[in-house]
Amino acid sequence: MRDTAIEMAKRLLVDSIWKSANLEGLGTTFPKTEAILANAPTTTKTEEVLFVINMKRAWQFLIDNLDYDNNLMLLREYNKIVGELLFNYAGEIRTIPVQIGGTAWEPEIPHTGVIINVLEEIEKTEDVELRALKYFCYVARTQMFIDGNKRVAQLIANKVLIQNDVGIFQIPIEKLEEFKGLLLEFYETGEEQKIIGFMKEYCIKRVIRN
Repeated sequence: MRDTAIEMAKRLLVDSIWKSANLEGLGTTFPKTEAILANAPTTTKTEEVLFVINMKRAWQFLIDNLDYDNNLMLLREYNKIVGELLFNYAGEIRTIPVQIGGTAWEPEIPHTGVIINVLEEIEKTEDVELRALKYFCYVARTQMFIDGNKRVAQLIANKVLIQNDVGIFQIPIEKLEEFKGLLLEFYETGEEQKIIGFMKEYCIKRVIRN
């Protein structure tokens, strides 16, 4: 059967949220994720419940607003949704230093004007898949928010792919450790070619064309 990207996103919603949770180190199982989304009884932590519910709301917002421009206001709204009740200053541009686990590298304090200019440049990328992956890289590495940056990076990558009916962005569980290693390397060097090559091969689930 041929999906559209929107249909694929809806059909694989539980799977996408489960994989996002594992990227964040929550270790939520697929059945637990499914149970939380179904409001069924399950033994889990409050943080995991909030993560899953917030991601469901963020995905719904994404799908309902596919025609909205890819800009800083949209990224801030994604962060506001994923961070509700989980961390302070959700949706606000970071003004204090943050540290990244696993590396001594520290991102600079972000500047709104610079972010806007870079996002405008990325939006000019003609290759849709490359544009989506460049958004992921920039949002993840810039750490423009106190927390939730990888979640926002995944959401904007998905929006670009879905609105162009390409497919969806997911990091496969079996490739998670390899991906994390490449992400740390990218944080430290700023060189995106290797991680983009990896994501293009393993992290885009494409709509099957007839």
